[in-house]
Amino acid sequence: MTQVAQRWEISGEYFENCNCDVVCPCEVGPQGPLQARPDQGFCNVYLVFHINDGRYGGVDLAGLNAVLALHAPGPMAEGNWSVAAYLDARASAEQQEALGAIFSGAAGGLPAALGPLIGTNLGARVVSFWLPG
Repeated sequence: MTQVAQRWEISGEYFENCNCDVVCPCEVGPQGPLQARPDQGFCNVYLVFHINDGRYGGVDLAGLNAVLALHAPGPMAEGNWSVAAYLDARASAEQQEALGAIFSGAAGGLPAALGPLIGTNLGARVVSFWLPG
């Protein structure tokens, strides 16, 4: 029997940072999105999410965090990415499972659209996040 992913939605704050010199050529290159060669020849990028409001089915995700760490060995559109997810240790087991489903792409949406670009999924790890304030 196939398990159906829960309906989900999140809103909050998003931050992205990569190892390029100034502005990521993958996002602003004349060749189009994800087509340019990264400044260093490869791309290490962190996609950081703080969820102000969100749900996965009946599971509340407000106040939680997640990070996707990506390594692309060349232009991002060429794929063969290595990806790891880091999930908030403050989350209950049910919330961690929900975050894992969303950020692995198993629950559909934009994370799932990245699936064909991923060559190696390094899985998820539960970590503590330090947040200022």
